[in-house]
Amino acid sequence: MRAPVDKNNDLLLFAEGLPCTQAEQFRSECPPDKKTKAEDLFEFSRGRGDLHISIIVACLALFFFAMFFTQTGWDNRKLPNGFSSYLAHQFGFIDLDGKITRFGRILKQSWVAPMFCLTVLVPTALWNLRASCKEHFWRKRFLLPTKASFEVVKYIEAFEFVIYFIAYTMLVPIFGYLLATVLLGVFLPWRLGYRSRVWMLRSFSCSVAVVIVFRTLLQIKTPVSIWLYDLMPTPLRGFMLTYF
Repeated sequence: MRAPVDKNNDLLLFAEGLPCTQAEQFRSECPPDKKTKAEDLFEFSRGRGDLHISIIVACLALFFFAMFFTQTGWDNRKLPNGFSSYLAHQFGFIDLDGKITRFGRILKQSWVAPMFCLTVLVPTALWNLRASCKEHFWRKRFLLPTKASFEVVKYIEAFEFVIYFIAYTMLVPIFGYLLATVLLGVFLPWRLGYRSRVWMLRSFSCSVAVVIVFRTLLQIKTPVSIWLYDLMPTPLRGFMLTYF
């Protein structure tokens, strides 16, 4: 007698062959890829970790402002009595004592560029902190999540790659620009998950190409004394110091 056909198993028992049930199937934490629009590139939204970063930025801006007077020589300046005439002379609008000056003379002084930067940095940092606090209190008012441990951890994890760059700069005087660049160029893709032979070959080729362009062709300066090159014979050492 022929067994009845179960319509639910018409896919050759595919569902039953899975290592987990339908409710326990794998779910990725990564959101699905979406098509990026040009206007979305300039879209701004505040996340839960925005308040912490805004506080740090505001503190840095106020720290730079506090150090401005002592680090730029502003506190040792001796201003003349006729301050308006002095400014007009510094900007090149009038001459004093028959001295010819050019427009923008004041721009050459060491305190001008930091002052312009602080004029923009301090107000924007404080204004951003104000907006960030409003967003944070709005979230708390409507019982929205405000815990920012995930976002803060992601910011901290980014320092891992800063450590890699510092290690790279320390390896150049030891192994030379060629070997240090190849090591970094192969390690970073491997660290990001690109670990197939094809990606390792691509990383190696790109690293060598970077060395050829910047060191061999453009002759970017590197440390004169390199430990690995010093162990080589004199002709080979000179060749490696010159081109690699």
